[in-house]
Amino acid sequence: MTHPAVVVTTSWDDGHRLDPRLADLLDEHGVAATFYIAPRNIEFDAADLLPPSGVRELADRGFEIGGHTLSHQRLPLIPDAAAREEIEAGKSALEDITGGAVTSFCYPRGEYRPVHVRQAAQAGFTFARTVVRGSLGSGRPMEAATTVNAYAHRVDVPLVLRMAAGHPVKAARLYLNWEELAIHWFELCRREGGVYHLWGHSWEIDERGDWDRLKRVLAHIGGRADVRYVTNGQLSGMEAA
Repeated sequence: MTHPAVVVTTSWDDGHRLDPRLADLLDEHGVAATFYIAPRNIEFDAADLLPPSGVRELADRGFEIGGHTLSHQRLPLIPDAAAREEIEAGKSALEDITGGAVTSFCYPRGEYRPVHVRQAAQAGFTFARTVVRGSLGSGRPMEAATTVNAYAHRVDVPLVLRMAAGHPVKAARLYLNWEELAIHWFELCRREGGVYHLWGHSWEIDERGDWDRLKRVLAHIGGRADVRYVTNGQLSGMEAA
């Protein structure tokens, strides 16, 4: 019996000083990842930014470093020229730090317009991730969807009800516990095949006391011989689904 192909990728946004702690868990469970870093993220205090030495360490450990603009500006709220500069300057800064090419991008807060898709491609990015959830496909390379966020979204009621197939207790469990939803999505991917994409933020995991929840998910999805573990950038060569 031929089993459907299962690909697992994860991505972690913003460039926080807690990213190395998250990287340790990923390494422990054999899960690949892309860290999307805004080197001068204006939403963090300076002491909370992942320093250049930390960015280099992640890259040296085999994690992909992705662009997330220079300072995490909300692209639709700034002029197009400023958006282009943010995208290009963030990429250049990370390449200077790591000494390697940065070819994956994540739109800050998932907010963007068609012009920003073009700008990211023109800057040399070949993959760009959104914050759209609920997909098991590799999707469009410059507007890639994800599967599940390491965060409980209270707007996910319709999705959870469909996934629970009318079972109220199961629906409540999936709704209240993001780790249950993440595991449920993974099991669906194992049955049907596809790309399972988990994403989140190290600072948010810490803020909500969710490290044990994350450990449980990574222990469940990681280290499987029949699963291919890839960075986001390695998805760009896959056929759109």
